[in-house]
Amino acid sequence: MLFSGNLVTNCEIRQKIRDFYRIDEDTAVEHILPLAEVDLRAKTRAWERARQLVLQIREESEGSGGIDALLNEYSLSSEEGVVLMCLAEALLRVPDKATQDQLIRDKLSQGQWSSHLGASDSMFVNASSWGLLMTGSMVKYSDTNQKHNFGVLKRTLGKVGEPVIRKAMNIAMKIMGKQFVMGETIEAATERAVEKEAIGYVYSYDMLGEGSRTMEDANRYHKAYVDAIHVIGKAANGRGTRKSPGISIKLSALHPKYEFTHAHRVMNELVPKVKELCLLAKQYDIGLTIDAEESERLDISLDIIETVFSDNDLGDWTGFGLAVQAYQKRAIHVIDWLKQLTDNVGRKMMVRLVKGAYWDTEIKNAQKDGLEHFPVFTRKPSTDVSYHACANKLLAYRDTIYPQFATHNAYSASVILELAGEDKQGFEFQCLHGMGDTLYDQIVRNDNVQCRVYAPVGEHEDLLAYLVRRLLENGANSSFVNAIVDVDKPVEQLLEDPVEKVQRVKSKYNQQIELPIAMFGDERANSKGMDLTDINEITPLRNELNEWFAINQLDKASLADNAVGVTNPANLDQIVGQHVYHSADDMKDMLGLADETFKTWSNVAVSERAEILRKTADALEENMSELIALCIKEAGKVAQDSIDEVREAVDFCRYYAAKAEQLVTDERLSPRGVVLCISPWNFPLAIFLGQVAAALVTGNTVIAKPAEQTSLIAMRAIELMKECGLPENAVQAVMARGSLVGGTLLPDERIAAVMFTGSTQTGTLISQILAQRGGEQVPLIAETGGQNCMIVDSTALPEQVVDDVIASGFQSAGQRCSALRVLFVQEDIADNLIRMIKGAMAELHVGNPEYLATDVGPVIDEKALAALTEHAEYMKSNGRLVYECALGDECENGHFFAPKLYEIDSIDVLKKEVFGPCVHVVRFKGEDIEKVIEQVNSTGFGLTMGIHTRIEERAQRFAQLSRAGNVYVNRNMIGAVVGVQPFGGRGLSGTGPKAGGPNYLPRLMKENSTPENVDFVLEDPALTTDEKSLKEANKLMQQAAKVEGKWRLTELNARISHVRQLLAEIAKLEKVENFADDLTGTLATARNQLIDVENKLKKPTVLPGPTGESNILYLEPRGNLVVFADKEVSFHYWVMAIVTALSTGNTVTTVVSDLFYDEAIAFRDNFIKTGADVGVFQVARLRHFEPLLTNDRLAGVVIKSNCRRSAYAAKHLAAREGSILPTIKAEYDDNLIQRLLTEKTVSIDTTASGGNTSLMTLTDDE
Repeated sequence: MLFSGNLVTNCEIRQKIRDFYRIDEDTAVEHILPLAEVDLRAKTRAWERARQLVLQIREESEGSGGIDALLNEYSLSSEEGVVLMCLAEALLRVPDKATQDQLIRDKLSQGQWSSHLGASDSMFVNASSWGLLMTGSMVKYSDTNQKHNFGVLKRTLGKVGEPVIRKAMNIAMKIMGKQFVMGETIEAATERAVEKEAIGYVYSYDMLGEGSRTMEDANRYHKAYVDAIHVIGKAANGRGTRKSPGISIKLSALHPKYEFTHAHRVMNELVPKVKELCLLAKQYDIGLTIDAEESERLDISLDIIETVFSDNDLGDWTGFGLAVQAYQKRAIHVIDWLKQLTDNVGRKMMVRLVKGAYWDTEIKNAQKDGLEHFPVFTRKPSTDVSYHACANKLLAYRDTIYPQFATHNAYSASVILELAGEDKQGFEFQCLHGMGDTLYDQIVRNDNVQCRVYAPVGEHEDLLAYLVRRLLENGANSSFVNAIVDVDKPVEQLLEDPVEKVQRVKSKYNQQIELPIAMFGDERANSKGMDLTDINEITPLRNELNEWFAINQLDKASLADNAVGVTNPANLDQIVGQHVYHSADDMKDMLGLADETFKTWSNVAVSERAEILRKTADALEENMSELIALCIKEAGKVAQDSIDEVREAVDFCRYYAAKAEQLVTDERLSPRGVVLCISPWNFPLAIFLGQVAAALVTGNTVIAKPAEQTSLIAMRAIELMKECGLPENAVQAVMARGSLVGGTLLPDERIAAVMFTGSTQTGTLISQILAQRGGEQVPLIAETGGQNCMIVDSTALPEQVVDDVIASGFQSAGQRCSALRVLFVQEDIADNLIRMIKGAMAELHVGNPEYLATDVGPVIDEKALAALTEHAEYMKSNGRLVYECALGDECENGHFFAPKLYEIDSIDVLKKEVFGPCVHVVRFKGEDIEKVIEQVNSTGFGLTMGIHTRIEERAQRFAQLSRAGNVYVNRNMIGAVVGVQPFGGRGLSGTGPKAGGPNYLPRLMKENSTPENVDFVLEDPALTTDEKSLKEANKLMQQAAKVEGKWRLTELNARISHVRQLLAEIAKLEKVENFADDLTGTLATARNQLIDVENKLKKPTVLPGPTGESNILYLEPRGNLVVFADKEVSFHYWVMAIVTALSTGNTVTTVVSDLFYDEAIAFRDNFIKTGADVGVFQVARLRHFEPLLTNDRLAGVVIKSNCRRSAYAAKHLAAREGSILPTIKAEYDDNLIQRLLTEKTVSIDTTASGGNTSLMTLTDDE
């Protein structure tokens, strides 16, 4: 399993590299500190040399400014600096002018540009500030959302100015592009280089562009490299590798699957490409350098480098080079390995030493993936120490290595000059084009040391990723480039020796950056992940997986007589376990045991129950390899999905343990009884255990029904819980068909609550069976299907969209509740984006999930495969097949379905959820983008939605308008993390509350004051309706639906003001006195309730998460509610229900008894007098109740717990088609607020809007 062959190395240094991948930071720093030491006399000379350099730099920079001054004034610690970076990143690739205008308006309206005017001595900065101040003001005037704030003159100015602004901003961005980019073509770049080459500089050209997503892109990049080498080679004119211009290449640009997990393909396909480029560079005798990329690619890149460099066809060519990143903890060992390689091959190599450009990404990924430590140093001085240590080694290895020191730090450069001695030809410096000129002009002129300029070449549209990295690096507070132009910083402050600085700090690890395991603070430990690019980890994992399979594989002959074999969906010949079905009598016996055990379990201290969950979490991590094997072999999951599955289960246990201990202080709540948990096959451990853990920790006992397809892992989870101290019969697993379980257990009154994840149809059926019991509505927490959509506008970064579409649509074979089904793309970019998605799909490997190289595994069973095949047939006449992945021989004996991309005219083409690897593209016009949100909402589903845009105001507005429970901005739509992105939908997609969220556990507990022994009724002649009443009820609901969207978006303060005014009017109504037991008390309580509503809604809940990510939980109104009040309902309750429902943003149609219909009408009229729209608050009679219950616009019914007719309401709600709706009851006012709201999680990848600058602006405290 995982991989073939043996990845263990016999090379001692190569093993050191692997050992230091994520080593403890203290250990790494202690190892390099002695290697970075410099002789005191040399250090003193270096310090003085650096001081003179800095003084000269400042003197030459004074008054001229340019980009260095701009970076200082608009640094990333200022909001305006972040805004500029984002605008530059996005503006140049937006094709349509209308979206360009909106993007500029969005970005420039965020800054306080006037504060920068005159703050710098630089004319360049002041001119920029003037322009930004003017355009920033003008775009505000032209903002359609702010027109009412300005006069006609200003609005006219704004409209006239908009094209001017657009042109000016484009010119400004191109100027910035020219500052960083050498030329748009390689010919232009080499011509521009002549001037600096004349004074001792040489160049290395980097063809702009990020990693390819398609083979078409890879071939295009390859051709660009070939063409560039010819041009550079001719310009070099035989000067030799050291004196000639060279080229830098990215391996990720040359192959779309340049990943460790696809090593076999990479070695077979990428190595020949790199060799071809090297031979071409050799032909011209110029240098070719392989750029360094993300840390997870290092091991495979070393394999490529070793293979190509060792090839005899390269002869005596000395131009082969690569970059080494000093910020990686293993850099020092990479230098030693390169020395060994050059000695073994007998050829010289160029080595560019850099600090590293992906630091923030490395931090985020390690946190997100729950890895043991970071692959990079967390302190800038530690990276500097590593740089000096590597530099010392490189200078010592000059017999076979030509060192190239890429630094803009004057002190580092001075130390290198001192250590190099008299040899001025055996090494060179490197700097970025557009930066560091004043430093290296002095070194080239005074020290006669060569400096090579790293010069990007390409269209400005391709600039974005490179530009962002440069701005992030050099705008960082710890950056020498940032600090050198800040004249307020003393020169001496810039020249501190990094070794001395690091030696002084108590903790080598930077405590300001949370370790992955500490991401959730004191509440709980983050779940441990596994790094599938770490050979030290995956080698023992493979052995453990193989051992598990050897022990657990069965054949048909070994199955018990009454057992059913569990087969591997990827290979139907493999039987990986067996299970025995339970009978109806078995289930009844289990229910009796659960009911009896509840008496003792419910009295176990919460702390003890929580501790069992924590121990279970630890046990899951300890048994991770076994659980991964089960996920692969039983559920058909690939390795990474299997790791994520176990981690989610761990997170559920720890999160619910913590939340239960917080909930224990609420003495108004107590356990319910026996909870039936029905979980799906697509997350057989995480959802199963999430349900069970939540029910158990709140004091309930559990009957758990796992999916028959994936029962083995569920049974193993229960075993682990029992080993951790869970009493016998606190949880029991039932194995039976769903219909038998439902028919046997759901009607039994001992089932006190149901948790369900599955189809909308099954959820509705469960609701109907429960309603037939006739008592109070049984709590049903259901997470059902979704028609999940992603909306992509023309500002989106295509490469990121492609990555996110592939992940969201095809990971886990599309078998996630959250998976992408419909992709809406702005027509201006649709052709290119579809081309890229097709190309990316062509690179997907569909096959056996036990291998790391597999991207997409099987679907779960024959039924799932048949449903997808049926959909493919349907699409032949209802859509256009754009691309279909190939299936290889390994797919012949499993449930494999080829991932497909379709184009359709409208989302209406899809009549139901397609649960598998199918994505459907719909094009839209830029001006119709808001209509897209309406179309998505109109489906009735509300699980997940994705938004890709760089216009923040648009993202915020769409997130607000969306009826989805989970909204993802500029990232993929899957992989919700417990406590970070609480998961669950609304409408046809679920009931709430959200799993893994702060409001989940209370729903599994009952309020202690809930009335007992109410004589509920399922039928009631007094509620009989007729055709006239049906029409009247529909009209009421139409009116409510008409104003619901506007009311829910009304500012909180305004809504509450309307309700306060209503209370003031109520106090004046004499006729109310006849019904109110204590009008003064009711009004006082209502006013307090409004304060509580305001406190609960005024500020959303900010959730924890990795750096570069924003996760916020919002509470939103349910929608159109019915508040029921017959003669049994008190005036006090009725008023409280109406006040709470209206103030939380719901519309209210109150059904009242004829006894106080006139009083209710007076309420309504007084509410309308406050200025609220007609339809927000309406009054209906008892005869309207039934047709209101069946109306598809209804979102819920508020009804008193002791109302006899609540069972009637529950029955009719369950019988309706569509969403599973609750009867909303609460004995306590604060709980009523929560029940009248739904939850929405908005998760934003803020790296697109400067989110990771929080890391870059850290001050390195000691």
